[in-house]
Amino acid sequence: MMDAAADARAAIASAIDRLTAAHARTEALAELHTPRRFGPLRRAPRFVRVGEVWRLGVLLLAADPIGDARLFATGAVTRARDPRHPNFTSVSGEERREVREAARRAGFDAGATVNFDATALPLDDTFGAIGPLVLRDDGLFVRWNALSPESLAPFDAYLRERVDLLADPPEGS
Repeated sequence: MMDAAADARAAIASAIDRLTAAHARTEALAELHTPRRFGPLRRAPRFVRVGEVWRLGVLLLAADPIGDARLFATGAVTRARDPRHPNFTSVSGEERREVREAARRAGFDAGATVNFDATALPLDDTFGAIGPLVLRDDGLFVRWNALSPESLAPFDAYLRERVDLLADPPEGS
């Protein structure tokens, strides 16, 4: 386990160096606070900015530690945008609209991507036990498709491929 953790730390450090040198696009990481209801009264949700991350598929990577972690499992995502007239098509649609509006009210630029509900993936005794990381006898793997248990890729190869795509995106993307 210690070798896998050390290898993961080295791969993460290399990824951070490459993404920083390439001035790769970052996205915001935030916490969504949803106030409790008081009878029929409901206050709007609000975001609190936590830091900046690079999106690497099912993983988020922070250049600077956020809390005790640099690596996160991707949670939910929204874009900050101006509120539109509610269309009341569905409760979930209205909730998504409120979350987008909360991102705008929090000061994120219009159209900015905001990641929230991300799970920290510390490289400690929980290593490989939470999120998309899977620790096996033959190394550390990333489960890149939650619906398919067989969708495992070696951590270092997965990270390298995602970093390459973000640092040097294909033409037209």
